[in-house]
Amino acid sequence: MKRKLKDSQEEGKESSVNKRIHSFFQPDGEKKDMSLRWLQQIPSVLIARSKQYEPGRSNKIAAFDLDSTLIKTRSGRVYAKDSSDWQWWDTSVPGTVRRLYDEGYKIVIFSNQNGLNSSQRVKSFRTKVENIVNQLGVSIVFLAALEKDKYRKPMTGMWDWIENDPEDNGISIDKKQSFYVGDAAGREAGWKPKEKKDHSAVDRKFAENIQLSFYTPEEYFLNESKAEFTYGSFEPSKYSDSLPLFTPTSTPLIPTDKSQELIVCVGYPASGKSSFCKKYVVPHDYVYINQDTLKTREKCIKACQQALSEGKSAIVDNTNPEVSTRANYIRLAKNAKIPVRCFNFTADEYLANHNNYFRALHTKGGKSEPLSRIAYNTFKSKFQAPKKTEGFDEIKDINFVFEGTEEDKIAWKKWWT
Repeated sequence: MKRKLKDSQEEGKESSVNKRIHSFFQPDGEKKDMSLRWLQQIPSVLIARSKQYEPGRSNKIAAFDLDSTLIKTRSGRVYAKDSSDWQWWDTSVPGTVRRLYDEGYKIVIFSNQNGLNSSQRVKSFRTKVENIVNQLGVSIVFLAALEKDKYRKPMTGMWDWIENDPEDNGISIDKKQSFYVGDAAGREAGWKPKEKKDHSAVDRKFAENIQLSFYTPEEYFLNESKAEFTYGSFEPSKYSDSLPLFTPTSTPLIPTDKSQELIVCVGYPASGKSSFCKKYVVPHDYVYINQDTLKTREKCIKACQQALSEGKSAIVDNTNPEVSTRANYIRLAKNAKIPVRCFNFTADEYLANHNNYFRALHTKGGKSEPLSRIAYNTFKSKFQAPKKTEGFDEIKDINFVFEGTEEDKIAWKKWWT
């Protein structure tokens, strides 16, 4: 592969000097029309293919991110100021891509572009892409995800569309010969002298989800050595399948004598609270109290008070991050002279946010919006770890244990953020 990369780089340099004639030129020297045909197939994705696209031409794909991979801003800004604010990431880029095309690769560009939130920005972006492709001079397929849905990298919706491209006559993609190049690779600050930290590892995660070979632009276009990287604090594929459902296990989850009690849950949104409560607690005749249903904390407190006054046990399924919020329920239990326990859901913000996206985009079929990052930042800023000194008779740590079909588990183990 390194020999191939070096050849590609050399050809990129030669092409700028010798102006090599490629197969995309007509015999009379006139360049083929490389303008794009924009397709209206997925509302949240800009899709285009070259008008000269040859259906079923290849079963191997050379795929690239756009920004900071194929191009960079001419102005030096992080985000382009207009449709003309771009240049090749390196002078070797166009020649390398042309070589791949001549070698029979299908050239595909995948880009996340959720900043295109107006028709004017979309129009300007389209103009830029058309100019890039015209200068590139080869037939391509281009996809840009505009929203945080199943089409946004690292999720595989854009790749799934390519695999089922209606114009490719059902050709099966050879993943072993295909690859993906992107700059969001999880490299830490200083991975190369004076280089900043990558903004994320989303491109590396995208390639891993699809099971494609992955390269950074430096590795692919400049033949540099692989740099160290990190995925961050949570890797779904490495999450343990053998955690106990709760600890300590020396006492039962539900009192064996079925005596009246109050349980107060604590945990990040999407840490598994609701599913756990409904499966393991509510069937034991506990009144289920949830602010998503009742809408306000005051209504939750009132519902809890009513349940306890009727001699019923109750479980409060809210995030309850701070001592002051939990104190409202502890007071009710003390007034009713019954025990009050805390179920502390241990999933951290990264695991919980992973669940958040999986729930919205897989379990619910992409028909619901993932919770915004604000919900996680708010919980984190307010969170005070529960302690027995608050008045709890017991605190049980509840671990997140995935429960679902084997197919769902395979999907959960992939990257969703």
